[in-house]
Amino acid sequence: MSDVVPCTSFGVNDNRSMRSSILLGLTTLALFGCGSSTTNLFPDDAGTKADTSQVSCSSPADCPPEAPICGADGICNNDPVFPDASVEAAPACENLKCNIVNCNNGNKTTLTGTVYDPAGKNPLYNVVVYVPNAPVDAIKHGPVCDSCGGANISGKPIATALTDAKGHFKLEDVPVGSSIPLVIQAGKWRRQVVVPNVPQCTTTAVDPKLTRLPSKKSEGDMPLIALAAGCDPIHTLVQKIGVDPTEITDENGKGMVQVFAGKNNQNGGISTATDAYAFWGNKAKMMKYDIIINECECAPYPRDAVGPGYANMAAYLNAGGRVFASHYHLNFYGEVGKSDISLQNAATWTLWGGSSTSSPYLIDTSFPKGKALDDWLFNLSQPGPINGYSSAWAPSVKTTPKGQIQTFNVGDIGGAKPGLSQRWIYPQGGGSVSYISINMPTNVPADQRCGRAVGSDIHVGNGQLTSMTEQEAALEFMFFDLASCVIDDGKVPEPPPVN
Repeated sequence: MSDVVPCTSFGVNDNRSMRSSILLGLTTLALFGCGSSTTNLFPDDAGTKADTSQVSCSSPADCPPEAPICGADGICNNDPVFPDASVEAAPACENLKCNIVNCNNGNKTTLTGTVYDPAGKNPLYNVVVYVPNAPVDAIKHGPVCDSCGGANISGKPIATALTDAKGHFKLEDVPVGSSIPLVIQAGKWRRQVVVPNVPQCTTTAVDPKLTRLPSKKSEGDMPLIALAAGCDPIHTLVQKIGVDPTEITDENGKGMVQVFAGKNNQNGGISTATDAYAFWGNKAKMMKYDIIINECECAPYPRDAVGPGYANMAAYLNAGGRVFASHYHLNFYGEVGKSDISLQNAATWTLWGGSSTSSPYLIDTSFPKGKALDDWLFNLSQPGPINGYSSAWAPSVKTTPKGQIQTFNVGDIGGAKPGLSQRWIYPQGGGSVSYISINMPTNVPADQRCGRAVGSDIHVGNGQLTSMTEQEAALEFMFFDLASCVIDDGKVPEPPPVN
């Protein structure tokens, strides 16, 4: 049982009309008072005050004749001078806050669940799950230099949580009632759903059909991605993680993944794709996108063939952009005399001069997200709800022992530099690095950096859509990490504060 009387709740629809539903719900809530239990601090010593401390009101019409005044605290009384003097006024609850109850015996009203990628096949780490108490803000596209790249949590959240390495979340002290709104967000990926019913003082498991990220615009918000096609088919991985094929178009289409053609007419299956080199040479065009993915082109072509591509890439990153560069695109970061000096100095580069190394490869677990990657990969092939596993791609998705990964390396990244870049995957024998990340701009404190450049010698491989390799799974983890809020890699991610 609780000691607070719930108010009317509001709901949202899992489509474009959801904001109107929230506004309607909030308007409805404003018309009802929030009941609460109070204590009479001024007893009826004169015989003229009735004990009306249990009569709540939103207007005088709700009050009985013996206590006709509706006080500021929402309690009826009969004192025209000090209308709320008979009670200790409590802060007024607002909207769904009125539906949060205090449970007995240490119990809590709790929502639990697992967040999945847009395909609904792999659970996801470090996704924010929360209950809003107001309409959420629209997400604008393009880089923004704040801690979350322009995709801050909005809607006055009253309960928040982050998913762990198993994709699990636990939201406590959520409002009770029917049609409780729930937001699932990873950067500019955002889905808004409704939990049909939340009973008080118990744990409710959320239907996993509600807790995957959107695969298309009609299901929610998605980042706007520019993909420069090449010989390493990352565009197939985009489909494996669940982006609907209708969202993969050229730049003139309406898709959320817009493909540009690399050298030798490599176009990722989009025959109308326009030139990637012209794209990199046009800073204003680059600034329209949230994420840029550059597929390896199988040769280190100069990136400034049509305009100042190197300088534009650095400007995009410093403004809060996110860039994934595969293999030969590492020259965007480390080419002497062309790359921005801050990117050159952020790591040790051995472009095209290194050598491949043999397995096993190790995951750097010395920092929080590296440990989470290791735990996440291991969990994929553990028992779970999808055909007996945690991942629909299991059991073959994870074939190596914990702490290791099946991949390869061609030796283009010599090493990370403390405070400037972060090593993620490396060969057991030491030497070069297989995957690195750099938060930008590097000339400000770590907690003020807003862009993220990642570079990889890991390749997708054959591009089959019917299976997922271990290295592809690692790339999926890193892809959603790239999309999420930029934080100091030395810190453990924390859920946003409640309102």
